[in-house]
Amino acid sequence: MKILILYHSGVGNTKLVAEVLNNKLKESFETKVIAVEELSNEFVIDNYDGYIIGFPTYHTHPSESIIKFIDNASSIDKKMPAYIYTTCGWYSGNALRIFAKKCIRKNIIPVSYRTFRCAATDGVLLFPFIDILFTFEKDLVQKIEREAEKVKKEFICKSHSYDVPRFKLYSILNFPNKMIGQWITLKIFLHKKNCIRCGKCIKNCNMNAMKLGKGNFPLFDKANCEKCYRCIHHCPHKALSLSKRKVPQRQLSEDFFDLNKR
Repeated sequence: MKILILYHSGVGNTKLVAEVLNNKLKESFETKVIAVEELSNEFVIDNYDGYIIGFPTYHTHPSESIIKFIDNASSIDKKMPAYIYTTCGWYSGNALRIFAKKCIRKNIIPVSYRTFRCAATDGVLLFPFIDILFTFEKDLVQKIEREAEKVKKEFICKSHSYDVPRFKLYSILNFPNKMIGQWITLKIFLHKKNCIRCGKCIKNCNMNAMKLGKGNFPLFDKANCEKCYRCIHHCPHKALSLSKRKVPQRQLSEDFFDLNKR
């Protein structure tokens, strides 16, 4: 079987899960791992026998990048099994349910799903003194590997049934926070004295929220930001932050997600 592991990862949580799943599943399947922003115009989604699709949850909603992908994807001729997962810092709400229903319209059938609690990409910038925001759920890698075994059984099975997450009634209590989070986009400030104009933030922003501005400094376009804050976390010189006065005290750098260095 040919399995496509497709993901959108803001800072690195979702990519980490994708890589662990791949390491386990490539023992049994022919796998390919790719980020949605790396898809070419020639990409054909129905060249696979099963799908694993992951995305981060931002304010209880799937990331805009993964929604854009699934909305623009061509419908597959026959029903194909999929395992969907999301990563979140605290609470995923109905993000998996929202995405599962979109997948079904494309004949991508969710047969299993999972939420993984990871580092809070926005929380660590706003509250850097709260250490728990920098942590993953206990035994994360072992849990992902167990999920991979479950995926293996589901994909090998010839009959696939829908497994769409139920609506979470208690998500109603979170509605005010959800709306505030989705409506308000915090401004990202540039600290010019730290910026070396390397262009990494511009290159890494697949939503085009960071553009080349005057003097080759990055210019923030608030309207395009999907609030992943990759630009802030992966800036090598702490030149971007959510504060006009201070550079970020702590970041989720790319090395933070390298399990070999933890």
